[in-house]
Amino acid sequence: MEAGIPDLSAPRGDAAAAPAADGAAPAASAADGDGVAAPAADGGAPAASAPHGDAAAPGGHPGWTAALLAERSPSLLRDDLSRFGVGVGLASLYGLALGARQGGASLVQHAAGVPAAVVAVACLGVPALLIVLTLFDAPLDPPRALSATARAAASTGLVLAGLAPAAALFVVTSASDLTAALMGLLGLAVAGALGVHALLRDLGAALRRDGGLLLSGQGAALLGFAGFAVVLALRVWWATLPILKAGAL
Repeated sequence: MEAGIPDLSAPRGDAAAAPAADGAAPAASAADGDGVAAPAADGGAPAASAPHGDAAAPGGHPGWTAALLAERSPSLLRDDLSRFGVGVGLASLYGLALGARQGGASLVQHAAGVPAAVVAVACLGVPALLIVLTLFDAPLDPPRALSATARAAASTGLVLAGLAPAAALFVVTSASDLTAALMGLLGLAVAGALGVHALLRDLGAALRRDGGLLLSGQGAALLGFAGFAVVLALRVWWATLPILKAGAL
């Protein structure tokens, strides 16, 4: 009997399986050193890949409103004037809403009258406050005061612009001139109060940052300014807004 010849077609235990004849990619591929699977030999997509640990989503940018109200250091004169102008422009939108009750030239008159109070407080009240604070040796320079005033004007303008659609609805559909005047004055009061609060908060923070504590004289000056700002704004609005006179306020 002839000696048996081993069957060469049987796979050996220590040999790897032959790849498929059609050149398809293997079921799994070894990952490289960075944790990313090596691409298949035929150019196909890898079977599995692990994300890089250093990949990060791009950082978000602040919105327009946040950028408008953000505190900037150092503060530039051009930026502060631009921010103040944006606040005045937004406040005029509320004036247009109030003027929609009568229409015509009343639109322009109200659009100019509403931000006129903001300009009056900034040009008359803030310089007077700085003069009073210098009597108490307050560490507050004009650039800081200008920056705080610009942010307060922007806050007031944003609130007024947000209330403008509701104000237009009320003043146009109201059957009584008194009701229309009261609703218009309510929006002015809310926006004005928030603007004065923002201004006093920024000025108080600046005084505390440099002087440590807010002295009693400085606090009294800030409170006096708040009362002066309210009276001045009401006086300007009464003189420039026909809707208030039509309601006999």
